[in-house]
Amino acid sequence: MIDALPLAVLCVALLVATVSQRVAGMGFGLVMGPTAALLVGPIAAVVLVNVTAIVACGLILPRVWRGIDWRRLAWIGIPAAIASIGGLLLARVVSADLLRIAVGAVAILGVVLALAFTRTEHRLDGPVTRLVAGSTIGVLNASVAVGAPAVGVYQIVSRWEPRAFAATMQPFWVLVSASTLLERQLLVPRGWPEWPWWAWLAVVVATAAGTLVAEPIARRLPARAVRIAIVVLSILGGGAVIVAGAIGLAG
Repeated sequence: MIDALPLAVLCVALLVATVSQRVAGMGFGLVMGPTAALLVGPIAAVVLVNVTAIVACGLILPRVWRGIDWRRLAWIGIPAAIASIGGLLLARVVSADLLRIAVGAVAILGVVLALAFTRTEHRLDGPVTRLVAGSTIGVLNASVAVGAPAVGVYQIVSRWEPRAFAATMQPFWVLVSASTLLERQLLVPRGWPEWPWWAWLAVVVATAAGTLVAEPIARRLPARAVRIAIVVLSILGGGAVIVAGAIGLAG
């Protein structure tokens, strides 16, 4: 069960997360992860973030359909879906808080190195890069519900055009989130929020509102602004995970 005030806070966070997801193709878990963890607990948060990500990206999908790079989606999406199993198993044997701190630190380091890489003329986007990127994202999303930093690093080193990237990330997150939920149901069948129907309806309405608000913003933002947003969200995502882990250890 959830009270009206926590639900209202969750819906506001969901609206903001959906706008970020539409504009930059990432950031949904960054906004929703910490908020959901505080309001419904860390276990239910992973489930809730993945459920709402499917709804949000599913609503955005028709608006970006023509810009999706299906070939690259397959290269990173399939490994991510398979690697989600490893993320779920990892979360069962490693302290969640220690895992968050380690993931956050590596994520920030990865973004810094990726930015340094862009000062060269090189571009890193072969089959191996895509397989590694997809697998890493799948593990992180399933274990700590934050795959955005790894997504950001791949976008930076591959020099993926921001608008095509944002479009392709919508079906990507639908695939990864759905796979994580299915695998979680088989491996760790617990953590679903026990909410009444009206709470789930409020979540869907907030998500739909977010897609409506985000559409005109996404159309007006220049590619450079989207690229900067991806970098900022990646760094914030790593920092948020570290803070969440530290708070968990201190508590």
